[in-house]
Amino acid sequence: MTLLSNLQDILDLAKWADWLILKWGELVTPIVSGLIELFGIRVSVVATSMIAMALFVSFIAVGARIENEFKGAAREPWPVRWANIFNARVLIGTVFYLLQGVLISLPAFVPTAADVYIRFPYTFIAVCYVLYCGAIIIGLRGWPLWTSLVVAVSMIGFSFVFGYSAHGTAPPNVSETASTAIAALCAVACGLIVVGIAPPLAFTKRVIFMVIGVVAVVALSLLSHWGVTATP
Repeated sequence: MTLLSNLQDILDLAKWADWLILKWGELVTPIVSGLIELFGIRVSVVATSMIAMALFVSFIAVGARIENEFKGAAREPWPVRWANIFNARVLIGTVFYLLQGVLISLPAFVPTAADVYIRFPYTFIAVCYVLYCGAIIIGLRGWPLWTSLVVAVSMIGFSFVFGYSAHGTAPPNVSETASTAIAALCAVACGLIVVGIAPPLAFTKRVIFMVIGVVAVVALSLLSHWGVTATP
């Protein structure tokens, strides 16, 4: 009976997790769209999700910086300086990211690229992910390799989460190309914020914490959808 009672508590929590995911999906796109519209611009749904992710990761970087400053003598020796941003590795990483963006956009404008995507979709997607991860790993100048790998994999996971939450609101008032360019600029700015101010270990620990939290909430939500119950 004790085991069943504890299991029922988990199942009740799963219902709250499902509600949380539902509200996340309902709120994130309108909130970010509203922020963008302050500049008189409405971008596409996909671009909105990319901008939302860029804001989210930027806040993690700022939080990691603040946390590190309060550690006193135990803080990471990772000063904020222009050299963190203006260096060859960050430039190469930015080029990789922009190349990935161009590659994703090509099928919409170049018939030959569209044919290649139709014939080899998984290869096309794999190349895009390699460029994306390469941009992150190369761009995180001076970070331990394991932190760069964790961040790269986590960013792929976050992109799925924010893509899942995206849904249409008002139609965009700029073209798809402009929407993609604006979202890409926000993503690049986010990357520069991370390499510029975020201490590697503090940032990576926060990212891992967020990943564990997201996975737990998604797992509980799925459990709720299965309709499992511990009571008759």
